[in-house]
Amino acid sequence: MTTADLSALADATAAAVGGAVSVMDPAGYVVAYSSLPGQPIDDVRRDGILGKQVPAEYMAHHTDENFRRSCTVRVVAVAGVLPRLAVPVTSGGEYLGSIWCIVPTVAVSPPEPAVVAALQRAAAEAVPLLSQRPQAVGVEKPRARELLTDPTAVTPDGQLYTVLATRVQSDRPDAAAWRLRGMLELTFGQQLDSGAVVIDGAAFLVMRSETHFSIDEFEHVRRRAVSALGIPVTFAIGGPDERPSTARVHAQWALDACEDGSSTIVFDDVRVGATLRRAGAALSQVPLSLPAVERMLACDAAEGTDYAATVLALLAHESNVAAASASLYLHPNTFRYRLRRTKELFGLDLDDADTRLLVWMSLRLRAEP
Repeated sequence: MTTADLSALADATAAAVGGAVSVMDPAGYVVAYSSLPGQPIDDVRRDGILGKQVPAEYMAHHTDENFRRSCTVRVVAVAGVLPRLAVPVTSGGEYLGSIWCIVPTVAVSPPEPAVVAALQRAAAEAVPLLSQRPQAVGVEKPRARELLTDPTAVTPDGQLYTVLATRVQSDRPDAAAWRLRGMLELTFGQQLDSGAVVIDGAAFLVMRSETHFSIDEFEHVRRRAVSALGIPVTFAIGGPDERPSTARVHAQWALDACEDGSSTIVFDDVRVGATLRRAGAALSQVPLSLPAVERMLACDAAEGTDYAATVLALLAHESNVAAASASLYLHPNTFRYRLRRTKELFGLDLDDADTRLLVWMSLRLRAEP
């Protein structure tokens, strides 16, 4: 299939119906449009063509599930926008896209039967054309799934991979994940060793790291996904790494550190916090704390003291009392007094390196959400 095939269909439909036509894919991308002179257009059409996607404020009409499941021509009238006729393109219950035609007269009278018939014929003719587009193909690339899930997957020596992990907040998460996968495949999946798959109900994208997509480009796609799906969408990036399965793990760790709908982040930017959270989860069943630490924490809880915060500050600042006391806005002498009291009250000995490590792990991991 070529874009010319769909453009020819758009021109033929525009001639038959008497209005400018746009052909959309399921994600709201404008894949073809008519170019016949003299037909009225509006800013929504201009913006859609220039941006190659339905503008966000108009997307709700494009993503209406009732429309997607229907086989009828719908009149869409929005204030400040020229009226349109829209018809879904479906095959075997799969939504492949839609055809939209500007017809100003439908604002005052129902569309003529010949116009409706022309749009329905166009929808039928669009099925084989839209079916061949990458995002309409339901079959994932086996290579992409292998790279993401098999740590032993063979890759070229020295080749680095980047992985995008995603999360959607939806009452139909599986359907949303598959739609998001289609958008990612269409946008990024045309390179060698790249592709988007759904794993455990979430969409992931793997690609070679020399494919130069900036975080801003991923963020742009995330925002378009939010508009297309009408739900919060979150992106996190792992890699580059020679093992794509490791990059996927790191992307997931970064994703777990994100709030729903937050901007795209990179694992390296949250590596320390994300790793500590994972370590805390892994060691949650291991009794790390010394009895002295437990007594200290119990005292803080019962008496409102800050002995644990004092000890943690000392360890975090590598026993530099001046820096540690400043971090708590305490006079150094007050800080030293608290440290002496931890030894007197709880028997906490911070002179031993191994004890300091265990105390730090216990307090630091406990502080992670």
